[in-house]
Amino acid sequence: MRQFLARSSRASARAAPARDRYRGMQALAWGSLVAALAVLVAVAALLPRAAGALFSGVSEPRATVAEVIEGTVLFQPPAIATWQRLAGRANLAEGTRLRTDDRSRVFLQTREGSTVLLYNETELAVQRMQYGRFNPAVQDTVFRLFRGRVQIGVALHSEAPGREISLLAGQGRIDLGEGSYRIELEADGSTHLSVRQGAAKLWSGSRVLEVPTGQRAVLTRDARITGPLPLERDLVRDPLFERRVDGSPWSQFVVTEAGAAGSVAQTPDGVRFERRTPDGGTDRHGESGLVQELDRDVRDYVQLRLRADVRTEVQTLSGGGTAGTEYPLMLRLNYLDADGHEQIWATGFYHQNDAGLSVNLGQEIPAGAWITYDNPRLLQEIRPAPVRLLRVEVLGSGWEYRSAVRRVELTGH
Repeated sequence: MRQFLARSSRASARAAPARDRYRGMQALAWGSLVAALAVLVAVAALLPRAAGALFSGVSEPRATVAEVIEGTVLFQPPAIATWQRLAGRANLAEGTRLRTDDRSRVFLQTREGSTVLLYNETELAVQRMQYGRFNPAVQDTVFRLFRGRVQIGVALHSEAPGREISLLAGQGRIDLGEGSYRIELEADGSTHLSVRQGAAKLWSGSRVLEVPTGQRAVLTRDARITGPLPLERDLVRDPLFERRVDGSPWSQFVVTEAGAAGSVAQTPDGVRFERRTPDGGTDRHGESGLVQELDRDVRDYVQLRLRADVRTEVQTLSGGGTAGTEYPLMLRLNYLDADGHEQIWATGFYHQNDAGLSVNLGQEIPAGAWITYDNPRLLQEIRPAPVRLLRVEVLGSGWEYRSAVRRVELTGH
């Protein structure tokens, strides 16, 4: 019996390691199976996200639709050196440049509905027009303005409401959110941004200025940012006649039908226009005044305002003369209408009308007193409506006269 128990004990001792190895292998197998299932579940859950993340950033160029509004518009396809005439309506590839002359305009529309209007004498490049292939929220839109003026309308992006469109101009970059904007690159290299609706960021290097609705900003050629400024812009240089003849934007002119010629003289309190003779017998038309060239396209302006400080002292021709167009002090604005015809808007000031002549274009003011003329609704009054302002004139006219002006401001937006 003792021998049998001893043999059984030795057999059990030899079988114990075998059972332990079996249990270990069984546990390892179950562990591997559970781990494999866990990995499978994780892969099944994360693979779509990983694939989505991988492909969400994939973008591709999309065409921009261009439609000629008027005149001859030229375009330069990417990687082609020659300019070609743009058809009435065409699809533009990314990298295309556009150019308008003094009589042409073109309208662009991007894939998601944003718009760009190129005015006369403007050159613009559709520099980047990338859209997400699988993710509609991805968009990278960049224009470059080389010269001229554009009106940009940024549409609301349904997938990315905070999306911005960028415009490179001069020494800086402008980021435009949903809204309406006008950008001008002047001949002196300065960039003017007007925000009619929305919000924009004007960048110069690492410096940035946020420009809200109803404000304006300027980026100078030497990369200085000025603003925010009122939306209204000064269209007349040297409105207070502070510059002398050399370097002044104002030029003198004298028109004489017969008799003595008039004169223009700068005085401590302004500019005087005078035509006098010892006997006061002049009875033929004459003019003397100042003129400034404007050459300003205003077809998208909503306001023009004219302000002037004027005075009349001597007037021998009553009222505004027989035709109502001769006053001792006058303001005249020459412009082009939508048909390209040159027109003249004018207003005059007088202090006597003893002969009861026409004063349709004038208004009576006290003799010898400074009066401020302020017309904030000039754009609504001018008919036919102006498209381009050519020049502004301030002058004395009639028979014999002496009058003066010390300020002429023309502003608009």
